Amino acid sequence: MGKFDNILLCTDLDDTLLTTDKKVSAENQKAIEYFQTEGGIFTFATGRMPHGARLALDFVTPNAPIVCYNGAGIFDLNKNNMIWKTSLDKDSIEVVEMVEKEFNFAGIEICGEDNVYFSRMNRIVYEHKAIERFPDNFVDYHDVTEPWIKVLFMQEKEEVAQLREFIAGSHFADKYEFIQSSPYYYELLPKNATKGNAALQLADILRIPHERVIGVGDNENDLSLVKQAGVGIAVSNAVNAIKDVADYITVDNNSHAISAVISALANGIISIND
Repeated sequence: MGKFDNILLCTDLDDTLLTTDKKVSAENQKAIEYFQTEGGIFTFATGRMPHGARLALDFVTPNAPIVCYNGAGIFDLNKNNMIWKTSLDKDSIEVVEMVEKEFNFAGIEICGEDNVYFSRMNRIVYEHKAIERFPDNFVDYHDVTEPWIKVLFMQEKEEVAQLREFIAGSHFADKYEFIQSSPYYYELLPKNATKGNAALQLADILRIPHERVIGVGDNENDLSLVKQAGVGIAVSNAVNAIKDVADYITVDNNSHAISAVISALANGIISIND
């Protein structure tokens, strides 16, 4: 029997597992390996599409499928395919048309299962494209034929609030999920597509009780993950909304947060309620 048998640890990537320079510390790598050796199930719950999540594989390898697209999909890295997903309906194009018309500063990315399409460029979109190493794929969103998993609206920090307020007052507000996933990104997702729902879906697939799911995060798009997990943990650099719902608050992402979580779990500081 391993010390962490039948425990599912789901962590956000950016500003949680990953350091500011987008790496996984040696301390975190060692702790995750120990967690897995002792029977623990470790995975990511990320807003990235599978291609972007693979960048973290240079440092650590999950031993379960990953939650991706901010909860709109679950991807099996070993089989290289989606094992569960949801997608936007055809009316979601009207949201993009509305944003394009009302906010000339908003960059627009369309994420399908297989490709990312760049429909309106700005500084943030170019930067995101370079960081994720996405190929050139400049396409008018009206011409994207594969199902849309999510849409990213990308703008400067001070512009996000304008977009959020406008969408909140629109008739689309309750039809879809809208989430801020970084200071620059505001996302359009299918209704009920959240990291929390997807993490519990993954737990069901793995036959792990929800009470034995640990969710770790830092930003607004991690709220459902931290809130719905059996044990919700905020890194100390998390936004207040995450800290307010967390069962525990650990160290910041540059101080080996996942290692600290695993150590606290091993020493009984973090307890699992069966």
